Amino acid sequence: MRPEHAQERRNGFTLVELAVVMVVIAVLAAIAIPNFIRVKHRAKEASVKANMHTIQVAFEDFAVKSGGVYPDDETSVTPSGETIKDMCPGGQYPINPFTEEPTAMVWDADPSNQGQIGANPAQPDRYVIKGFGRSDLLALQLTSGGR
Repeated sequence: MRPEHAQERRNGFTLVELAVVMVVIAVLAAIAIPNFIRVKHRAKEASVKANMHTIQVAFEDFAVKSGGVYPDDETSVTPSGETIKDMCPGGQYPINPFTEEPTAMVWDADPSNQGQIGANPAQPDRYVIKGFGRSDLLALQLTSGGR
């Protein structure tokens, strides 16, 4: 039997305990969210660099099939009629990590939009591939071998 003056045990948390937990969660979020955003931006820029390399491999494949001549614009074709776009995996430019659409290629101009890739200059005997990151041109530039 229960004595009349015995205190009942309550299950649950006090308001102060809940407030402390909320403060701890807020501090962790304040630290984690900016780091997550920074890592997300770096990952997208790394994807642009990988796309640049894919385009470079397509340029070199084009040259192999064209007797050492690189494409100088999007309409350049190999003797068998393939364009630089056809040389990319799946016959399309790599996916832009910022837009989730195929990457826009620019010719003889620097890229100016997020995830865009440019061949500037694009000449039959050489190329320089550049990429645009989140807010500016990437430091990485891919060039034809030794020219």
